[in-house]
Amino acid sequence: MKLFRKDNTEKKDVSHLNLVSRYGLVKPGYRQDLSSNRIIEFAYLPDDEKVVILGSMDGSYPYWISETDIGDTETNTAIAESILRDDFSSFAGVHGQIFQKLKDCYRRRIVVSGNDVRTPFGHGYAKEQPEYWSRYIAGDIRFYYQRLRQLCQERELDGRYLEFLQTYLKKLETETASDPVKDYENKKILMDLIRSEDYLLVSENKEIRDTYIRIRNVIGELYNTYMSIVR
Repeated sequence: MKLFRKDNTEKKDVSHLNLVSRYGLVKPGYRQDLSSNRIIEFAYLPDDEKVVILGSMDGSYPYWISETDIGDTETNTAIAESILRDDFSSFAGVHGQIFQKLKDCYRRRIVVSGNDVRTPFGHGYAKEQPEYWSRYIAGDIRFYYQRLRQLCQERELDGRYLEFLQTYLKKLETETASDPVKDYENKKILMDLIRSEDYLLVSENKEIRDTYIRIRNVIGELYNTYMSIVR
């Protein structure tokens, strides 16, 4: 039995939730072989308690884009099932609007290749039970969000962590050396620490989220400057 194939079992029709045509359809520059590898990406929109789910062969040219409630596991199960098993011929651009929309979101991916599933959840799924993978994925998307929210609550110290983030931002914006390469290297440990705290992108505290995004943008600028010199 091939994994990526429609079967005769009845399932919820969610085709109307696929918004891929809204984001500018393109013809990929290489063959989209959906029989061997599929990726489910998910990004949380904390203000609305929504999740954007994308389906693709390799993280580019999504053939599925939807926005649903994080806690709607029934619908998200059907979406995951469609992404993993249905056939698609329409694709959105690799640099399209959807990727711009998600650039400041907490975003992760699930990779399904044959009977192997790699997830960001700290566990995989039984190879012998592919019929349950879609339900596991939907449940984990909901549970993972709840866990990230709990991490935020522990880290934020009732909002007091905002002061630390503002201090980090000031340190990153302050030159430590006249040489940009040396300046970047001096800040690398701090930048690594900050990158490890990207769960703050789902914080209930919008000021914390916005400050963290500003810090990430500064890190991106420092990295681009560094790479333009060392290349």
